[in-house]
Amino acid sequence: MMIKILLKIRNWFNLFGKSISSIFRIVLMSKSVNTFKNTKPASKALIILGNGPGLKPFIEESRNKLSKYELLCVNHFGITDYYTELKPKYYVAIAFDLFRDDIMPHFVEASNKLFNAIADKTDWPLKFFITVEAKKHERWQKILSQNKHIEIIYINLTPVEGFHKFMYRNFDKAKGMPRPHNVMVPAIYTAISLKAPKIILAGADHSWLKELHVDDDNRTLFYNQHFYDKEKQVKQFDYAGQRYMKLHEILGTMSLAFKSYHILKEYAEYKNIKILNITQGSYIDAFDRCKYEDL
Repeated sequence: MMIKILLKIRNWFNLFGKSISSIFRIVLMSKSVNTFKNTKPASKALIILGNGPGLKPFIEESRNKLSKYELLCVNHFGITDYYTELKPKYYVAIAFDLFRDDIMPHFVEASNKLFNAIADKTDWPLKFFITVEAKKHERWQKILSQNKHIEIIYINLTPVEGFHKFMYRNFDKAKGMPRPHNVMVPAIYTAISLKAPKIILAGADHSWLKELHVDDDNRTLFYNQHFYDKEKQVKQFDYAGQRYMKLHEILGTMSLAFKSYHILKEYAEYKNIKILNITQGSYIDAFDRCKYEDL
């Protein structure tokens, strides 16, 4: 009995400390935004189109049925032919290598290609969500501002942790979200905040663990494959497009990302929203699994 009491006390102080730290992060990092107050809620179930290899077979098998859903895509989806075919209503792009200028040259080239593709292709109303930190950088804004169909909406990526009520209150106010160590975290958070009655994850493979290895030069490499890649590519994880990460850093961010999904599941349940993962072989263990044909 005494051990249980001591564990509860330790857990309370742990949550208290995280809540206090989150308050400081909110004060220092979060900006005042009306992200979701001025955004019309989603009117039907929403599918999040992740960039994992599982997305391509899903689209090929289900493209004729996707009109029943609202669609949200992420990061580099705009460079694919599926972008103009499916015409997603929402776009979430939060990777630092998309908007910063103090990054490795190949990231600047890739991001310019993406933003020019979005600006050239989008002839339907698109709500484009991006971190408030991107507001300080003009390169991407100059490109997207050329297209009047695109509405740019800023979101706070501030990590918020601690007591459940404390977290949910700040999530509701768009002050922050669970630690966003993968774009699917802000994508799911955005879908919840849009009050989608049901959220479905496609292309959310997250199976990097089985692809990791360390070479003779102590570089941590992984066989990365997005749904739009023709073949697997050996890559290094980068930190904000500025340097490459060590193995312990990679595993740490993965752990935090998978934990964030459990927080999002609880938050969605608090909002009476169901999240289903239809990605075959996905490593995300937070959400109920389902086959598309069983929805």
